[in-house]
Amino acid sequence: MIRMLLLFVAMGLAPTVSAQETESFDLEALYQQIDDAIRQSPQYVAERKQQIAVCRDSFLMEKSAEGRLVMAEKLFWLYEPYRNDSALHYAELCISFADSLHHTGLTGRFRSLLAYQCSRTDMHTESLEQLHLVNKSALDQAGLVDYYNAWMHVCGELGLYTQRKDIRQRSFDLQNLYRDSVLMVIEKGSDEWYHLKMDILNARRQFQDALELSDQWIKKVTDNTHESAYAAFYRSMVFANLNNHDMLCYWLGKSALDDIRCAVMNQASLLFLAEHLANDGDLSRAHRYAEFAKECNLDFCPRMRTYQVNPFVNVIEKSSQATQSRANLILYIASIVIVLLLIALIIAILLIRKARRK
Repeated sequence: MIRMLLLFVAMGLAPTVSAQETESFDLEALYQQIDDAIRQSPQYVAERKQQIAVCRDSFLMEKSAEGRLVMAEKLFWLYEPYRNDSALHYAELCISFADSLHHTGLTGRFRSLLAYQCSRTDMHTESLEQLHLVNKSALDQAGLVDYYNAWMHVCGELGLYTQRKDIRQRSFDLQNLYRDSVLMVIEKGSDEWYHLKMDILNARRQFQDALELSDQWIKKVTDNTHESAYAAFYRSMVFANLNNHDMLCYWLGKSALDDIRCAVMNQASLLFLAEHLANDGDLSRAHRYAEFAKECNLDFCPRMRTYQVNPFVNVIEKSSQATQSRANLILYIASIVIVLLLIALIIAILLIRKARRK
């Protein structure tokens, strides 16, 4: 996700999206849908818990190692955007089952998935440890995709957080090489393929081409799914680069809405939307969204990750500044009222004294 955020910095071309397209989106109506979804969040979470419970029961009832491996993988994917510690647990179980069955390729694939899950939660040492244990030669196409993708992610993370320029450049160069490796083995038209192609087009500042590719992606995904939230997030990045604020907020909001409805706890879009709303002065809504996103993310992982801190802090600072400004205004008005009352009191005393003299 950090890698995604870097693309927001690359602002360049003026908006070329038609005004007609922009006007067709009602931001206020979308925000109302998000508010409703937040209120209904317990229901969405209960639905995911029910899915997990059914799958876990099947896992516990399964006797064969092959069957338990299949069910453990299903549980991993159910937990992957919902609860990080449980996702890690089932990834480790998958590794154990695959290893016991001597499926070296599957063992490597699940190590790669575990490495990616570690990397996205700032556990970079653990991620590298798992990747170094993978027997690359035993991987099939799906395994190679996950393996190269995990390497790409952790290299990007290492480059982003180091303060040493040579290590940063070397890490980003490796990230680019692994991105090329993923593109060589990944299925064209998959979500990960679209995401990588969008990365490349944005990095090359080919924003209109990125928008056209995003059109294809948005049409491909099913609405109200985690995949549609993913596609909407990347579409918002294109509009960020095109300096189209309303469309940026719309697609961030659409991404957040789909994730809330899917009980995804690994929230990013809602937090970034909250930051934009705070900058626009919509502080009450911004604070409400930031708090909800923070609670979700802490449920997913018991600490705020690095990329989440700045947006949340910015929202809080904007709210604090607004509160301080209101307090200063009230103090200023109160001071004026007190001065006026004192003046009125003095005038009244003078008039009373004048009346007594007469």
